[in-house]
Amino acid sequence: MIKVAFFGEAMHELSLNDEPCFGGDSYNSAVYLKRLVMSHAEVYFVSAIGSDELSDRAFIRWQKQGLNLQYVLRSDVRTLGAYGIVVDDSGERTFHYDRKDSAAREYFNLDKQQAFLAALKHKLFDYVYFSAISLAILDEQSRQLFMAAIAAFKQAGGKVIFDSNYRAVLWQNKATAQKCYKQAYASADILLVTDDDHFGVFGHAAPQQLVDFYQAYAHSLVIIKQGVNDTLVLQQQLLSRYPVLPVKRVVDTTGAGDAFAAGFLAEYLLTQQCEPAVNTAQQLAAQVIAVTGAVVATTITTTPSNQLSATEQDTDYE
Repeated sequence: MIKVAFFGEAMHELSLNDEPCFGGDSYNSAVYLKRLVMSHAEVYFVSAIGSDELSDRAFIRWQKQGLNLQYVLRSDVRTLGAYGIVVDDSGERTFHYDRKDSAAREYFNLDKQQAFLAALKHKLFDYVYFSAISLAILDEQSRQLFMAAIAAFKQAGGKVIFDSNYRAVLWQNKATAQKCYKQAYASADILLVTDDDHFGVFGHAAPQQLVDFYQAYAHSLVIIKQGVNDTLVLQQQLLSRYPVLPVKRVVDTTGAGDAFAAGFLAEYLLTQQCEPAVNTAQQLAAQVIAVTGAVVATTITTTPSNQLSATEQDTDYE
């Protein structure tokens, strides 16, 4: 069984729902991946929460999603971060965050954080996923501690997945962001990037500029998402283009990239085949943007390599 660890933050979404909702890029992708692969993979979510009632409810919800929470830590003085989303008529969203009390930011300053570091050193996972947001929320000392652990994980034979999710407000300055991105890119075996994120960090806009830039990371499998334009895949410096599937309905794009990442990984980690992986990724993303919320109730659970029926799943957006 494949073991995949997702390191990052899940936050409390401020919404009108009676039940609390939770979301965050690494968490969203972990949930969707678990739905797709089910018994074929153990999916870990690695984060920190508080000791309050809201954190308890989050922990129970995440367990119901089938995630292994062995490396979720508890803080006595912090809790979950919070965020709100404003969605415009085209489904595009604007985020508003409150992370001042976020336990996840302090993960590597909490007791028992050594357990996760040891798990990386001894390669207790096959793959570790983290995003630029996972890095941005950490202080510099914690960030370098984590990246050193990632280096040890790779040396032990582990594979690294990095998602380029860029939130400018989380970074001290662009130079720091660029340095951290390049460090993460150099460590990654699978890179999931978008043209918007790349432009925000490095300023390149033209597709050929993106291709030229990522040729420097030929050791990685690079997936470049370009919105409605072709998805580009660089593998051993060979470029493939995959047209985006037509989307009939766009309601909320909040979880589109996270769903794409999960769909791609669900297929690719089992088969090492890019074309069906991109197809599954696009199918899942199209379903997610057709309804409200980053973690939706019903998604496909069929991949070309793993014939399972579609199911109704627990959601963070009830």
